[in-house]
Amino acid sequence: ETTNILKLKYSIHNKNEQKSFYVKRKNTPYRGDDWHYHDEFELYFPMTGSGIRIVGDSMEYYGSNELVFCGTNLPHLFKTNSEDNDHDRVVVKFSKSLIWQIIDNVPEFVKIKQLLIKSARGILYPVSKGYSLVNDFIRLSEANGADRVIQLLNILNKISKIEDFRLLTSDSYKNISESRNDERLQKVINFITENFYREISLKELAEISYMTTNSFCRYFKERTNKTAFEFIREFRISKACQMIINSNKTISQICDDTGFNSFSSFNRVFKSVKGITASEFKYMYQEINFSN
Repeated sequence: ETTNILKLKYSIHNKNEQKSFYVKRKNTPYRGDDWHYHDEFELYFPMTGSGIRIVGDSMEYYGSNELVFCGTNLPHLFKTNSEDNDHDRVVVKFSKSLIWQIIDNVPEFVKIKQLLIKSARGILYPVSKGYSLVNDFIRLSEANGADRVIQLLNILNKISKIEDFRLLTSDSYKNISESRNDERLQKVINFITENFYREISLKELAEISYMTTNSFCRYFKERTNKTAFEFIREFRISKACQMIINSNKTISQICDDTGFNSFSSFNRVFKSVKGITASEFKYMYQEINFSN
């Protein structure tokens, strides 16, 4: 059985010479398969409409006023439901160099700096908070000159103060990309990412860290806030999600390819991490992907 597969691609944004960043209000639905990543930060704000949202290894349905903030080079796709003919949304893209020029070395912008770091995993804000920002995003889409930059900063300032957000990608997705400053931890994570398809022992991980098993367990938990086995388990599920989206493999093949020793164990762990079974995840993706 052959199905269409999303092809992840790098997107280059052609910046307008007279404008330092991109913002556009769009009213037509998007039903393509443009799963992509780019160097810019992106704010995606659907004011009306619904669809499927794929951000990193997360895939969920979304509805109106669900604001998402994607960090640089984070793969994403926002695809409109086939029955929705109106999809009013504002899309904002701005470069790291632009925002850093404005906020760097300014103590008052510390919360915005923290926001940019968190966006590496994709941030989802509650509908109530999104609803309160509707007029801000409309004003941004209509602004000209310096007002554009001022309004962008205003929005970033407001969302940097929101505390009841949710990170979209799994912890393991974050740890792989953000732990480069700890060489020993990065070595362990690299080993896990290269050997996740087979059984990995604590003894192996301790040895490449030049630690005793007990010392390694304490060290890993302190730095990742989870045990090595929890990390491996979540990484395997993260890979399974990517395989479901990016390949024609059956769930059974994906179970084997991600290092689980039994199908029942795979299903149990998948549901505990993602909240739904692997089959439901696959159906959810196929339903939205082929409902055009």
